[in-house]
Amino acid sequence: MTFTSRLKATEFDPLLVDYKVQSLLDMSYCALRQRNFKLALTKLNETRNRLDLCQNPLIKSIYWNEIYCDVHLKRHQIQSSTSTLSSLLSTSVAKELKKMEIKINSLKIIDQQTAQLNSTYIQLNSQFCRTVIDFLLAHPQAYHNYEHDEKIPQAKQKQLEMFLYGLENNNQQIQQADCLIHELFNKCVNILKDNIEKQETDLQSLSISIRQAKENILSRDYNELASVCDDYLRRYENNEDENNLMANLFTGGHGNDIAKLVVKSVLLSMKYGSNEGVKRFSRLLQIVDLYPDTMDLIADKLQEIPCWMFFDCLYQITAHLDKPIALKLYPLIEQIVQLYPQSIVYPFKLSYETLQNSVTDPILKHNLDSIHEKLNRYTPLVNEFIEALNQLNPQQQFDAWSKELFHLLTNDPTTRDIDKLKSHLSRLNEVLFSNCINLDETNDDQYIPVNTQDSLNSNENDNTSSKPKITSIRILFKNAVEKEFNNLFGKNGELFSTISLGEARLVLGNISLKLKTIIQDKSNINDYSTWFSSTFQQQNRILDKSSIRELEIPGQYTSKKKPLIEHHIKIVGFDETLLVLHSLRLPKRITIRGNDENDYRFLVKAGEDIRQDQRIEALFSIMNDLYDNDPNCNQSNSAHIAVRTYKVIPMSSKLGMIEWLDNTRPLKDLIEESYNSQELDVITNQGQHPRKLYQDYVTSTYQTAKPAAKTANNTLMYAELFLSLTKDQVREEFNHIQSVVPADLLRRAYYKIANSHEGFYTLRRQFITSYAVLCTSQYILGIGDRHQSNFLIDTTSGQIIGIDFGSAFNAATIHLPVPELIPIRLTRQLTQLMSPVGTAGLFRATMIQTMNALRENSDLLLSTMDVFIKEPLMEWMEHALKTSKQVAQNETNIVHSDDTYAKDRIKSARLKLNGINPAVITGSDLKLNNFLRSSNLKGARRQMEKVVAGDRIETKRAQILLKYNSNRHHKLTVDEQIDCIIDQATDVDILGRSWAGLETFM
Repeated sequence: MTFTSRLKATEFDPLLVDYKVQSLLDMSYCALRQRNFKLALTKLNETRNRLDLCQNPLIKSIYWNEIYCDVHLKRHQIQSSTSTLSSLLSTSVAKELKKMEIKINSLKIIDQQTAQLNSTYIQLNSQFCRTVIDFLLAHPQAYHNYEHDEKIPQAKQKQLEMFLYGLENNNQQIQQADCLIHELFNKCVNILKDNIEKQETDLQSLSISIRQAKENILSRDYNELASVCDDYLRRYENNEDENNLMANLFTGGHGNDIAKLVVKSVLLSMKYGSNEGVKRFSRLLQIVDLYPDTMDLIADKLQEIPCWMFFDCLYQITAHLDKPIALKLYPLIEQIVQLYPQSIVYPFKLSYETLQNSVTDPILKHNLDSIHEKLNRYTPLVNEFIEALNQLNPQQQFDAWSKELFHLLTNDPTTRDIDKLKSHLSRLNEVLFSNCINLDETNDDQYIPVNTQDSLNSNENDNTSSKPKITSIRILFKNAVEKEFNNLFGKNGELFSTISLGEARLVLGNISLKLKTIIQDKSNINDYSTWFSSTFQQQNRILDKSSIRELEIPGQYTSKKKPLIEHHIKIVGFDETLLVLHSLRLPKRITIRGNDENDYRFLVKAGEDIRQDQRIEALFSIMNDLYDNDPNCNQSNSAHIAVRTYKVIPMSSKLGMIEWLDNTRPLKDLIEESYNSQELDVITNQGQHPRKLYQDYVTSTYQTAKPAAKTANNTLMYAELFLSLTKDQVREEFNHIQSVVPADLLRRAYYKIANSHEGFYTLRRQFITSYAVLCTSQYILGIGDRHQSNFLIDTTSGQIIGIDFGSAFNAATIHLPVPELIPIRLTRQLTQLMSPVGTAGLFRATMIQTMNALRENSDLLLSTMDVFIKEPLMEWMEHALKTSKQVAQNETNIVHSDDTYAKDRIKSARLKLNGINPAVITGSDLKLNNFLRSSNLKGARRQMEKVVAGDRIETKRAQILLKYNSNRHHKLTVDEQIDCIIDQATDVDILGRSWAGLETFM
């Protein structure tokens, strides 16, 4: 036999054919994962006629079908601007899925491979149903038009009928959108339920290794079932079904049944160890409020889940302790309090601050107080720790005391409650003129009976050292202001009946400034409180002895693994030196000594609520999981794609700790330090500071247009920029301001950081990648107020980190006096560092990769956002106003969020994840801005909308909108969406009309 004939004979060798087909299928799968759909289909075509020659043709055939369907479903999702229901159905995906269903039913699930094939089919079936339902919700006539399209061959018609009723039973015809949606949803859910039931039946008879693999797959299927049901349930709740096509799914008792299915699926996925289930649990607390019949189901299933899996949900769980579900959650919370008290102590205390006075139900009140009492016994040092942290911020304590006093003084002098005012005055001594930590809740009589380190080492020296001493700050403050207080209020408050509110505001405002002056030079922690040194004296500590008097460094508990408390880092002391940051509220950086002989730095922030930052960091963590699971974001030859996160620990509504990021500098500082002496002289000594020039430009524009006006607020002044100036005038003024600032200041800063040219390119690459990821993530969450001080640069890696997320969910556009119109910050200093390619290279490519990952896996993100926005103890709108520098801190016209606001914000996020043009979303948000609703500002708002929409000749976002016949809600491809975001963010016509505080000229 010749060599050629032998070679031809080997082509029919089953082993060799099987190996070749498997290799080609694996290549096709890899191409699919990297979104190279053309290559994936090419490799599939090469294997199509060889499947029957393989050793196990059924498995190979199912694998082939799955890749084929996945290719077309993903291509349809990514190429959303050109995809239609017709283009999807014409690929015969529905028919292939039906064929796969028949094959799967004949497949025996005996090992991990067959279980994985079965689970993948379930996922693809679900994805197809959801894709078609979404199309029908947006275009109810889409399937009717497909069936009556003469260009569609008869063989490709009735695709959905074949998918729903079988390949042979295709005589039925359904073209009404609501009926199709109902049938598709039920088919998707029933297949998931039947498959899960079948898998759980066989679970007990499997070996440990196969059983564990099957449990992982089961948890995935449970999450998919929860995702499908909850996605449409949330849309129905948020009134996103504009054509009322989902009414059949949720009216009557159907909504309650689907809610129960969501609850059961999430809890069982957690039972099988799913981290995604943990992230979905907070949503169940919402469901119970809306569907009370699900409450008993939660109570039954909670017992099957380890209590440590709920650590990441504790802020949401404790926020619901005033609701009926609290009765079912109480055993879980009690278990956590017993086993891991320091995991729940901060979330509980934060909620207790609000709930202790609002809970009226006697049982709920008893449970709340019981948890409070137990935590005081199990974590006695925590109360002292929080009080000591409060004492680091005497100015905030004084300002809070003054605010309460002003409230008491607002009444008519003849009707003032003098006794209450005198009592409030006496509190000043406790708040500011003493160093006494309130130990009422943590005295030794309440400790549970154990041998503590303190009892083992008590001696006379300890008793002496533990006595509170008044600190230098309080002595200085008392000496400086005591006379003023006596003159204002009288020594014992006898002048309260005659003092005016205006006089009190003036005097106390001056006293607050004196206190700020005293504080800003004090860098020793003992100047604020002696607790830090007296409580952790070395002679009072015995290492390796467990004790309730031990205090863990906060932020060590996570739902991803069972905690080993003996390995948790305990506090053994504090560095005496602290750093006072010279910002509005003078936050302090403290250094904690851990028992592992390492130092841990935290920023203590008082006078503001940092819960929003904590929730945003949680959303970033979910996004990072999505990036990690996406192959395009996780290539070995590229920089790691993830948002840099940090720990945020809210302790009360006015106090919290934030993990300090070492080796970082504010972006603003790096830029300003890069001026040379000549450039600095022009800016500082010759009156050419760009901020001043910009403010003069805003003021002169308004004065030119309104010469008779004496005063004006920011809204009116900036509105005039839109009413009076043309695009060319704005460009001329803006370029003039930019001309006094060198374009390469940030580039110079990176050259200084780098040790070589190669180092500079590495740092720059890290900057571009990290900033692109941050921009995509912040765009989806609607993070605004992105001025230069809200970014940190890691000087060791070059990465950029976002901080201070006071304005989220597009609040900067909706609620600020001067609405923000840029979707991300992309000003000249940033783009010049990316030169010579600019935003068109790595930055754009990384944004596309990350946006792809988010758009393909948007459900979990939207579900978590829905929970956070509707959280009962959070006020996102109020927080945005309070944290903005645009709004004076004493303004009282705070607008509280409501259910309509929450639904609207979720809809906005969904539009972003659906690829809607960012200019359209910004324009819609502008219509909601309360500051622009007055009749004299309607013209300005219309002009803002016009500027945001862009110029069809020059701006890409306007050209793309025109490309789709001005269809404002046309789904763009990811590439088009990113191009529109970059275009809007770099448009001089917008940058030159933005609020001066953003410093868009830098």
